[in-house]
Amino acid sequence: MNINIEAGEGPGYQPDLGNNLRDSSAGLSYNPDDEITDMAQWIRCEHIKAEIDRAGMLLIPWWKNKAAAPPELGAAYKIIENWRTSHAMPLLTFRMGLANRARRVDTKAIVAQRLKRFLSVMNKLAREPNMKLSQMQDLGGCRAIASHIKGVERLYELYREMPGRSGEGTLKCYDYIHKPKPDGYRGIHVIGRYEAMAAKNEPWNGQRIEIQLRSQLQHAFATAVETVTTFTREPLKFGAGPAEWRRFFSLIGSEFAIREGTPIVEGMPSDENEIVRELRELTRALNVRQRLQGWTDAMTKLRSRNIKGAKWLLLVLNIQKNTIRVSGYANRVKASNDLAEIEKGSRSGEIDAVLVWVDSISYLRRAYPNYYADTKAFLEELSIALQEKTAMTI
Repeated sequence: MNINIEAGEGPGYQPDLGNNLRDSSAGLSYNPDDEITDMAQWIRCEHIKAEIDRAGMLLIPWWKNKAAAPPELGAAYKIIENWRTSHAMPLLTFRMGLANRARRVDTKAIVAQRLKRFLSVMNKLAREPNMKLSQMQDLGGCRAIASHIKGVERLYELYREMPGRSGEGTLKCYDYIHKPKPDGYRGIHVIGRYEAMAAKNEPWNGQRIEIQLRSQLQHAFATAVETVTTFTREPLKFGAGPAEWRRFFSLIGSEFAIREGTPIVEGMPSDENEIVRELRELTRALNVRQRLQGWTDAMTKLRSRNIKGAKWLLLVLNIQKNTIRVSGYANRVKASNDLAEIEKGSRSGEIDAVLVWVDSISYLRRAYPNYYADTKAFLEELSIALQEKTAMTI
């Protein structure tokens, strides 16, 4: 696979950032106080739900290439962006609550957050015609990756024992560990609705945020699905796509479940030897190792020195050209504006862009491995599942 990786510097990049950033061999340090300041800086929703839903519905035909861009494109985009970004403050609150709980359970747990991208918002609306934008539950999301399954279970217990402790409100829980999805996905999803603890924060009341709880093994699985979805342009992440790939992930998800002592995917062989036999055949037929390792080799060419000094990273993956460009920013506003311009100029999944903050490049690759296609962990776990003792070459 011939993939050209471009490492660049965004217009907002500043090599000398003073004392706010600490450059070290591990990467970059992040100061949460940069985000926790006066509530006046946070975007508030400026539109009623009917306007939000209409904006989403208006753009679907254009997004699906079934109609020309409507005259109201710019106005509708601004409404969607306002609604999407108004979830940032509740998201930060939920993430802090998740981090506090995670520290009690697993000192090595990884906690990350993200706002759903405009591209992802539109793709979801296009996939689910009955979905109302104002009711979308995962515009803001945070995730904890625990070292082991026991850590995930204990984290889940903490949310059930102390719901709403950090402004999460009434919680709605989905247990995909004890009832895995047909595609093999496993994890815990907790949906909360923000409830302000101070009057000044009440404008954000009711914003929905999704919390995901996973083990490292479950996250390795999800990363592989995300990687294959991105590079093959098949909707495997959404339970669709080629039957062979779907069967492969259902089988490996079941094998991982056996290892963690939880139920396998419904309809999979009850005999583990049969799971491994079929898994081995599909691994060979799909060239799983060769493809995933090729993508990993390409993505891991990017080194910390290419984005030295940045605390915000804009990652732009061009699916058709098989290139990834990473730009570093010191200014969050400038980075957000550049992301918005990229998303407005792309559609139908041709460009995949995301803005993330990091305290080290290592943290980025562990918490957001799908954008670097770092599937090393999954390949190692696949070899274990296939009972192979040879060392990995990655």
